[in-house]
Amino acid sequence: MNTRARLRHLIDQKCLQLQKQPIRLSTGALSNFYFDCKAVTLDGEALSLIADAFLEEIGHLSEPPKAIGGLTMGADFITAVVAMKGHERGLSTVCGSIVRKEAKKHGTMNRIENELPPGTPIVVVDDVITTGSSTKQACEQFLGSGYRIVGIIALVDREQGGKQSLERQFGTVRAVFKKSDFPRIAEYEQEESVRETA
Repeated sequence: MNTRARLRHLIDQKCLQLQKQPIRLSTGALSNFYFDCKAVTLDGEALSLIADAFLEEIGHLSEPPKAIGGLTMGADFITAVVAMKGHERGLSTVCGSIVRKEAKKHGTMNRIENELPPGTPIVVVDDVITTGSSTKQACEQFLGSGYRIVGIIALVDREQGGKQSLERQFGTVRAVFKKSDFPRIAEYEQEESVRETA
């Protein structure tokens, strides 16, 4: 099993939840499947594989970023491990920036942690894209602080239009995996459809 296949297997086994009772997503929509990606972004083996996959995706961007980041918490662990592994490999993507959901109420009052100079090219990352609203929030904060977005990368694209919406606004969007890479979802949805019509 190659590294990406192993990562897909870990996501399938650890993150993918199939629900008889629909679960509410961060968008407010209901769904019978859910990717709880913290189960892999907090797992040592999976996190190492995630770093490899994201660095590979970064290599496909038209411009190499100098920074990586996104909205807390979906981007936190991905940002840290990719920055670390990138540094170990001598790559320029060694600085992370994290967007808070609201500004700190004390100290620096930062909305962006480790804010970098205007003009810094950044790749924006997230664990899951559904409608793209969380990723959009991060992109808008980065742009407002003068960063240049050179790409967006997600671990999983739920294939619900978010990727296309983000591409229209911010350019290149890549995903390590998409919903259709997990056949258990289609099988489950088919079974549920048969039950409903029986």
